Amino acid sequence: MRGLRLLWGAVVASFLLVVLFVALRDANAASQVQPERQRSAVAAAAEWLVVAHQNEDGGYTGFSTGAGQAPSDVGGTADAILALASAGYNVAAPYPGREQSPIDFLQNSPEAVAAYAAEGGGANGKLILALTAAAVDPRNFAGHDLTISLTRHLSPTGQYNTVSPYEQGLAILAQSTVSDAVPVQATEWLLATQAPDGELNGSWDDGFGTMGNVDATGMAVMALIAAGEPVSGTALTTARAFLMENQLESGGWGYAPGLPESANSTALAVQALSALGEDFYSPDGEWAVDGTSPLAALLAWQGESGAFQADFGEGAADDFFTTVQALPASTGRPYPLPSRLEAARRAVSCLETMQDPQSGGWEEFAGTGPNAGGTARAIRALALYGADITSEEWSTDVGSPLDALEALAPTYLEEGRGGRVGVVMRGVTAAEADVVDFGGLNLPISMTRYLSPTGEYDNTGFGPFSHAEAMLGLLAADQDVDPAAVEWLLSAQSDDGGWGSPDATGISLQVLALLDNEEATGSIEEALDNLHATQQADGGWGFAFPSSVNSTAEVMQGVSATGENPYDPSWSVVTSGTLRNGADLAMAQQGANGCWPNLFGEGDDPFATTDGIILLSQEPPWGSAAGMDEALQPDPTAEVTATATAEVVVQATEVLPSPTAAQSTPTPEATPEPTQEPAPIGTTAPDTSPTAALREAPESGDPGSVFFWIVIALVLLLIVLAVFHYMGGVTKS
Repeated sequence: MRGLRLLWGAVVASFLLVVLFVALRDANAASQVQPERQRSAVAAAAEWLVVAHQNEDGGYTGFSTGAGQAPSDVGGTADAILALASAGYNVAAPYPGREQSPIDFLQNSPEAVAAYAAEGGGANGKLILALTAAAVDPRNFAGHDLTISLTRHLSPTGQYNTVSPYEQGLAILAQSTVSDAVPVQATEWLLATQAPDGELNGSWDDGFGTMGNVDATGMAVMALIAAGEPVSGTALTTARAFLMENQLESGGWGYAPGLPESANSTALAVQALSALGEDFYSPDGEWAVDGTSPLAALLAWQGESGAFQADFGEGAADDFFTTVQALPASTGRPYPLPSRLEAARRAVSCLETMQDPQSGGWEEFAGTGPNAGGTARAIRALALYGADITSEEWSTDVGSPLDALEALAPTYLEEGRGGRVGVVMRGVTAAEADVVDFGGLNLPISMTRYLSPTGEYDNTGFGPFSHAEAMLGLLAADQDVDPAAVEWLLSAQSDDGGWGSPDATGISLQVLALLDNEEATGSIEEALDNLHATQQADGGWGFAFPSSVNSTAEVMQGVSATGENPYDPSWSVVTSGTLRNGADLAMAQQGANGCWPNLFGEGDDPFATTDGIILLSQEPPWGSAAGMDEALQPDPTAEVTATATAEVVVQATEVLPSPTAAQSTPTPEATPEPTQEPAPIGTTAPDTSPTAALREAPESGDPGSVFFWIVIALVLLLIVLAVFHYMGGVTKS
């Protein structure tokens, strides 16, 4: 009997331990921010901003209660642009079903833009940050050069005509985006306003009487890092210590010490931590409080509508200003947001140094000498960027780049087949020249000579890439593509939806998207599924890891050609708590001189550089706008809802007095920051690539599997002990 009691005791103990560990596992999982949850949160917030707050003229009203409630203004529109652009949405394109975009509103309001920029460096800086994030040039916008306006605000004291550290931070961030260096006196002023000692050591005030302001501290941290201040220096280490000392038990931050948590302040703190390289996303990281990371604390403020909520003493409610401040932090991005335009601008400057002065052309590959292939690719990249290749800037002693292409084309075409003809045709059409009579060559007629009886325009022994290049040349010139060529391409698609490599799949998708062919619809969908499945953890594509800018450029051109936006959340992966897409991959690999390095030798790679410019210069549609995939919907069981969390915060803390109430009025310290534009996400195919686990699991790994094996081990151990006890009891009896 004694042995039997021991056995039952062991069973009961094992059961209780299983219950305990399962509860701990579920609690830990609930505090995590899964990639699907983060992407869908970003998409939902962005869509709410457009659907609930965008006016018919494309603009927004700062601190309004909804669309059509008040006239659009420049400040509110800039805030919304920052928020939406942070998520990758193209704010220069109208939202589906709308006629005007936020950029349209600003362009149609030149006097209002000028007046807003003249208010001070904070407002001017925010405009620049918004435009560069949206891939729009602030040097020539609505008839103004906003970069010159910003420098005119700089005073001998170092202030950009600002009264608060928050505004100064915006100006410094903008200056770091559009120039090589920030004036020393500007950062010196910001450093001089940092609290030197006491409990508020390392913080900044809001400029309106609130000391130890988390919002201003977060903005100042990002500005100093962008200006080159060392993270290990005293200013930033003391700022970090202030943020850690004043983090609340909920995992977030309030406007100032002693005040309850707010989504706005938590968002700025999260962005500052991201800029510092801190772990703001892991449930077991240094910044997690009882398993709740700062990112999870921020996302807990999101309501069912997708908006982020504010509580000014009457309960949590959806709020425009809170949403535009929380969105960028929800993507894990600090300021300044990555600027495709500025990266492409640097690349174009570097491409200019690669131009051969004797021929006026470019190499296709480093060390091979200029040819028509490299020249045609350079012309296409420059045209897509918006450069005028007929200008004196691009002309040499022998003429323009088009003259160089005409001179180099005969030799280039003699050594190849249809693929090379297609490459030249794309360069000619990009330069708006005539493919039917180009230097005495009729390029479409030349193409027909290479069509094989089986439908190939070029050798396909190593894949369809050259065949697809031929077809793209014809399509670019509005020439007919032989039906047999289309049939061959469709028949070459693999069962997994691809064409053997990301490059081949991307370029084949470009062809199919440009064809008016009903048979291609299913193939396009399968190809998109394949590309979702093969996207790597750095946001790009390639034959190996890390991804390559060449493969990624082909893929993103294909995605854009289908009408999707390759920069939006549906084409982003989450690593280290940050949404990343193919443009992030390209910018991460870009050299300091603006070119992309030659991976197979010394110097720069002209092929990768033209691909990089093409990738960064895409002008896709808005982005996914409806039918968010269920797999990316927030799991209601994974996290506490924003409303419930806000209610708990309200009950546990006293109502926030005037400092936070001041955030609800347009004051300089309350300038909203960029946020990611979330739109509903399209269908995502199951990811079977080697890096799928890294992309789909949080950085801390999957705790569920760890707890599972711990439980199994403990249960087995207890069973073994019970058996030993039982056997001992039997022996004694």
